[in-house]
Amino acid sequence: MALSLKLPELPQVLIWRYFDDEPFLHYNESSNRTDSWEPRIKRHWRAMTWARETEDLQEMVEQLKRMLAEVTGQKGQDKGLHILQATLGCELQRNGSTRGFWHLGYDGRNLLTFDQKTLTWTMDMPFTQQKKTFWEPRAPRADLVKTFLDDTCPAQLQRHLASLRSEPLDTGSPMVIVTFRNYPLGRVTLTCRAFNLYPHMATRGTLAWLQDRKLVKQKAFEPGTILPSGDRTYQIWVSIWVLPGQEPQFTCNLSYHGGNIEKRAVIVNTVSGEKTRQPSTSGVGGRVKKSLWTTMTTAFMVTSWTRKTGGDSTLLLLWWLLFFSTVLAVLTLV
Repeated sequence: MALSLKLPELPQVLIWRYFDDEPFLHYNESSNRTDSWEPRIKRHWRAMTWARETEDLQEMVEQLKRMLAEVTGQKGQDKGLHILQATLGCELQRNGSTRGFWHLGYDGRNLLTFDQKTLTWTMDMPFTQQKKTFWEPRAPRADLVKTFLDDTCPAQLQRHLASLRSEPLDTGSPMVIVTFRNYPLGRVTLTCRAFNLYPHMATRGTLAWLQDRKLVKQKAFEPGTILPSGDRTYQIWVSIWVLPGQEPQFTCNLSYHGGNIEKRAVIVNTVSGEKTRQPSTSGVGGRVKKSLWTTMTTAFMVTSWTRKTGGDSTLLLLWWLLFFSTVLAVLTLV
């Protein structure tokens, strides 16, 4: 008895869009429709908005398809599976300015990056002059890329922000937790963590330690120190060293736009020998994007598959590995 494995047809296009590193929108090639995982987007976007988003994505796909077809059609190119990857987007910084980025990859390797200052494409990998001459002219036109990064993407980002801000997520009130950890050298680390901070709270506020009602250490909310929680809220933490027995003298104070929360160190969640992240410096740890406030990234994968004898299962596996590596790479951009 012989068994045959019928391989599923590979999609030609996969598109995921991320908002602050969280997937919230995707494009369905079979239905030619754009959909979102974010319920607030679904409730507030009208048919015209969905059509515009879909049209913008389709135009980008056609541009990338033409590039891939031109590359794979060149003499000497191997048959089989080839994948063109693109990660592009823009960042809205705290001062209101924006910055764009556009990266291209081919068959799972970084290939080209667009330089917004010089309006040119540069190679990301070691290259010969022959490779440079081959790839750079085939990249998307610089004027079109500039228009997208300077105008189209920031407008889309502002549109998404407006939809999300119109109906904040109800994840509960801000929460403050105090923990301590004993060290063998006669010192105690007090750590105060604040959770469930909405974006409008996280733009203006402080998390501070007070000793006998006097300020000891304070940290203002900044894009470089607040951490996304994964549910559109943010968190921040601050730690100090104290001597054993001093804990009751200390109070953690969270001050934010719309409220104030205090938590005394004597009312603690005791974590003896806890294995949590400790600050590497005297300030708040865990830096995220240095000067960013909000970022939007779109990941494209466009495939070309010229069937050849044998190796179909291997090619299918390779395709999925490249897909997931692209998704992970999006989360580590800039």
